[in-house]
Amino acid sequence: MNSSIVLLPNWIGDMLLALSMVMRLPESRRLKTTLLVPEQMSSLVGVLCDLPRIEYSRKNVESRKDSLTAVRNGGFETIYLLPFSFSSAWFAMKSGVAVRRGVSREMRRFLLTDPLSKDTVNCNNAKLHHITHEYAAILDMPFCPPEEWNGTGVVPDKNHAGSIVYCPGASYGPAKKWPHFPALALLQERFKIVILGSREDSESAREIVRMAPDRITDLTGKTSLNEVAAIMSSARGVVSNDSGLMHLAGYIGTPVIGLFGSTSPVWTRPLGKRSLAMYLPEPCSPCFDKTCRYNHYRCLGKITPEAVAEAMDKVCASSAIPSLYN
Repeated sequence: MNSSIVLLPNWIGDMLLALSMVMRLPESRRLKTTLLVPEQMSSLVGVLCDLPRIEYSRKNVESRKDSLTAVRNGGFETIYLLPFSFSSAWFAMKSGVAVRRGVSREMRRFLLTDPLSKDTVNCNNAKLHHITHEYAAILDMPFCPPEEWNGTGVVPDKNHAGSIVYCPGASYGPAKKWPHFPALALLQERFKIVILGSREDSESAREIVRMAPDRITDLTGKTSLNEVAAIMSSARGVVSNDSGLMHLAGYIGTPVIGLFGSTSPVWTRPLGKRSLAMYLPEPCSPCFDKTCRYNHYRCLGKITPEAVAEAMDKVCASSAIPSLYN
């Protein structure tokens, strides 16, 4: 019988960073660990790791009850709450698991039996070190630096082998969207390019395709997360805004350039020895805003396509690179 269950975060990027810490638990603990996975990411998690999992569904009252029943029937001694939300702690309390460990914030201290003071971890306030510090503290394990992650194998989609993947979207908002992907496509004339993202990224994709329609494949809105992982696994490298797809590339070990503007690579740099975060902050950054309050977006705009193309060559040629690029 498994003795602990870990509730993973709801956002794909946070979920992957959290999963990387779970997978580095000592084997004796990992063998007794089950994952509680947001329903929409359960299939992807099944590809990325071999831990048993229960789907956490919140789409309606009945699905929530089903998730609660599954956890109650699991006989778990401890639940680790990696999300910082009130709703996750309320779910844990309703599940009847005796030990409920998480950060005491969002007015949820009374729901936790093993609360961690928000003053002893970083959480979403100061963001002075990588978010995986918080996940390590909640999991009661030593911190493992994100740049030491070795990646995990995924069966590659050979139809796009050797391509460069662009991820021009960011659901968070325009302050995360680098404007120079079309210019980068012109510079990387030696390579085929695959564009990945959601339907909402289709307009950005069309702007890139216009630069070189004969060697660019637009798959925005046409792939599942599992298919995205397979395409990235066969790619030469990935260029991405700070987004969930950036973290997916880092998790599977594909060379990745992460482009940061309003957010901070100190807080959410991508995983892996072959990942690189490009960040040229302004006095006002990181602001963590969705839109630029000054309407200039210089923190992203001054990262040039020439610098990104050069960085991609370096990251693809090296087995390990510095964590930040300025």
